[in-house]
Amino acid sequence: MDGYSVHKVIGEGSFGRALLVQSRINRENYVMKEILLPKTQSKMANTRREAVLLSRMKHPSIVAFRDSFEGDGHLYIVMEFCGGGDLLQRIQRQRNTLFSQETILKWFAQMCSGTMHIHDKRVLHRDLKSKNIFLTDDGTVKLGDFGSACVLNSAKAYAHTYVGTPYYVSPEIWDSKPYNNKSDVWSLGCVLYELCTLRHPFQAPSWKSLIMKVCRGSYPPLPQHLPYELHYLVKQMFKTNPKDRPSLHTILTSHRVAGLLHRHLPNKESERRTGRWRREEGEKVASLLGQKTLITSSTLEGLEICVAPAEATAESSTNREHRGPRRQWAPGPSDTALQVLANTDLLSSGSLATTGQTHSGEDPLVGPLSRGGRDDTDGPTAGQTEDEERLQPRSDDEDTDFEEDCPCDWMEELEQMSMDH
Repeated sequence: MDGYSVHKVIGEGSFGRALLVQSRINRENYVMKEILLPKTQSKMANTRREAVLLSRMKHPSIVAFRDSFEGDGHLYIVMEFCGGGDLLQRIQRQRNTLFSQETILKWFAQMCSGTMHIHDKRVLHRDLKSKNIFLTDDGTVKLGDFGSACVLNSAKAYAHTYVGTPYYVSPEIWDSKPYNNKSDVWSLGCVLYELCTLRHPFQAPSWKSLIMKVCRGSYPPLPQHLPYELHYLVKQMFKTNPKDRPSLHTILTSHRVAGLLHRHLPNKESERRTGRWRREEGEKVASLLGQKTLITSSTLEGLEICVAPAEATAESSTNREHRGPRRQWAPGPSDTALQVLANTDLLSSGSLATTGQTHSGEDPLVGPLSRGGRDDTDGPTAGQTEDEERLQPRSDDEDTDFEEDCPCDWMEELEQMSMDH
């Protein structure tokens, strides 16, 4: 903390506080995230993962990492300050004035570019929402808050833990099924819908109604003045089967909307990039945060590094017992969707305390973009119909979950660090 002067608190949540600070060296402003470290080693490693992941995400559409350190029982993560605030605040300021088509396309293209970058590294954000997307002073959007992110150890791996914010959670997570990068695609579809309408796509007066709306596709259509490509894209991103949703690579390169998005991307940004991460930077962050606890088996659990089905068969019985039984996709509707509510937190760390209680008496079912409180009905309303076509499989069957395996196996390098020290 000695290298920074604190100006003010700009955010609070169950994770801790977000502080606006100024560097004593270069006098530039930054955001410092202050997180109370847990007592147990496994939970401590889990908390430290955000700094490790953010330190290796170098992309113009991702909030830049600057520094991280520990002191007085806290972890401090120093990152780029985005003077334009978050996208949720920007949407709320619009009131009833819709964004222009060009603004929607520009911001969404940048979101897709940043999300594709983390997916190329087999990282799932798991809490993509307008509140976690930030605007710079010049109007560029950047993804932030990697506190819920996890790492998949192969292109065919899945995650299982329930994480997310209700309005942005995909059907497979509500249904307690394994999920991968296509769940992030669903969440981005929700953000795109908010940019187009200034409202959440799925709202309901009860948990059951919310889940049913998500799983059956009951949402008001986009405004008619928007191009057909955006209408079609939202329909595809809200496919109930994740296999039928387009990946970010497909959206930016070969989808019907790709031509509209392409002109808003930096040169060659639409090409797939999977460059190697810089080992020395990873070692520096690991050293600052205590690399031995970062690389131990408890850390691997904290990072939620998930194995592919083929690899899972080779695990020892001890490891399988530790990980728990792997859930398999089941045909037909499942009756487990509501069970997830009983044992897990519904909102991300920045939105809801770990006890499940909201701050300041907030109702988690009344979203910041809700009109007049809650939705009044459980089913379709006037102008709101179930999209039967959305429930049909997509035609481009060759689009896989991850287009290819990441050639830079940075997890192996990370494990090697623990052996070197």
